[in-house]
Amino acid sequence: MEKAIRLQCFQNLVNYRKPSSFIIKETFPLPPYSTVLGMIHAACGYTEFHPMKLCIQGTNCGTVSELYTRYSFSSGAKFEEGRHQICIEDDEKYGIFRGIANVELICENRMVIHIVPDEEDFDTVYQSLKNPPQYLALGRYEDLLDIERVDIVRIHPENEVDLKRDMYIPVENEWEKDEEKIKIKNPRMTVYNLTKEYEITKQGLRRWKKKNGRIKAYYCPQGMTLRKGAYVDNIEEDAAIVFC
Repeated sequence: MEKAIRLQCFQNLVNYRKPSSFIIKETFPLPPYSTVLGMIHAACGYTEFHPMKLCIQGTNCGTVSELYTRYSFSSGAKFEEGRHQICIEDDEKYGIFRGIANVELICENRMVIHIVPDEEDFDTVYQSLKNPPQYLALGRYEDLLDIERVDIVRIHPENEVDLKRDMYIPVENEWEKDEEKIKIKNPRMTVYNLTKEYEITKQGLRRWKKKNGRIKAYYCPQGMTLRKGAYVDNIEEDAAIVFC
């Protein structure tokens, strides 16, 4: 039997932006793995990557569209009166456009996130989420995270267990071992290409790793029954957990 950290949290209106969306800031239904890892690293004060397993699941009340102020500029673009709305001076005058755009927001997102760090990081992650040094955000900078409870739980595998919430489950070819593969009976559902782990290049830039950098995952709705590879914890023994 293994132990994990169970994070129960809530966000009222939130956007987990899809990288390919520009005109309208579309959102993933749940935060990608890299977004959750970034939040945990910020809470712990980590400056280097610390690997950990995650299970992300939740329910929400749908989405709404909202207007926001959008700023855009081109590198080295000189200010032109009547064309640019904002002028920035730094030896020379540069122009910035200001306008409005739409953002898609998830309403009342209630999540349960299970985390399995390495043994040497376990207590640091638990204490940092239990008593974060600052108010944590998940998604945009302004998308504050309401942490309702943090628990250390015991998990064990089950042969048959139901999904009580919507959940990301990696597709079959993302699993390294055959015995860990979770076969979806009816895989006619949305597949997202989610980011997870990155590395720092010699130029100081972030780059997604070739292995575990991007994960293809089904967005599985609540109500599904998993018959292999899922776990449960000692708080909700009838709710499935699938780690990535």
